[in-house]
Amino acid sequence: MRKYILVGVDDSPEAQIALRWAVDAAAARELPVRVIRAYLNEISRWAMGAEGYVPPPMPLDKYQHELDAAVQYARDRLGYDGGSGWLANSDPANALLIEAENAEMVVVGTRSRNKMSAAVLGSVATAVSAKASCPVVVVRGERRTGPVVVGTDGSPDSEEAITFAFEEAARTGERLDVVYCWQPQAEDAASIDSTEELLRNWLAESLAPYRDKFPTVPVRASVAEGRAGTRLIKRSAKASLVVVGSRGRGGVTGLLLGSVSQSLLHHADSPVAIVRRSKES
Repeated sequence: MRKYILVGVDDSPEAQIALRWAVDAAAARELPVRVIRAYLNEISRWAMGAEGYVPPPMPLDKYQHELDAAVQYARDRLGYDGGSGWLANSDPANALLIEAENAEMVVVGTRSRNKMSAAVLGSVATAVSAKASCPVVVVRGERRTGPVVVGTDGSPDSEEAITFAFEEAARTGERLDVVYCWQPQAEDAASIDSTEELLRNWLAESLAPYRDKFPTVPVRASVAEGRAGTRLIKRSAKASLVVVGSRGRGGVTGLLLGSVSQSLLHHADSPVAIVRRSKES
């Protein structure tokens, strides 16, 4: 089965921004877009209510219209075969995770950063980012120019995130900023300077194979003191995309994202790509 870019939509402006981002990403990769419009089955909830209560009809026509409009938007830009959709009688996170099995990437939108929207983000974007087997891009705001920023810590998760970031920078023509964050343990300045120099040398060596594979991508590598989440959030203000590995733990307890990716999902100013380590690696 041919891969696709998967995007979830609803009636919010943020969903339309995510749809546009997904279509642009699909065009750059020469892939189709798969649109999901999910809705909760309110009937089951009503059935638990007072006896004799007759619920109002579900607005299925409205949901179908939203889905059809999104699919048509994709087809207008990618051709008829470039758009398909599913009106899912399910919660959005579950529907997206089902379709993510055959996706190249999942794209979801998020609302403004406040306490109320955090619950919405937690129930959809965080769940999908934590469990999807492919990269998940959480979009905040319209697509913009600026460097692609990727955080690395030398782990296998970081390696896949770096590969994704190089590929994105190559497609968009943007500069790639690779950031290694650390928190010094020593107190004397000489030890700190020596460790930082070792880290810079290690970072340069670790990026050499990627530079060879992507010779057209301008790269700026840096070692920064401080917490990774804080540093990457600051850099997101001028970035077109921030990329990180999930750092999720395996098994049942591994459904949570790492602290860095969690922080970025809730506080970054740019879209955030969460890249999970593939099953093959």
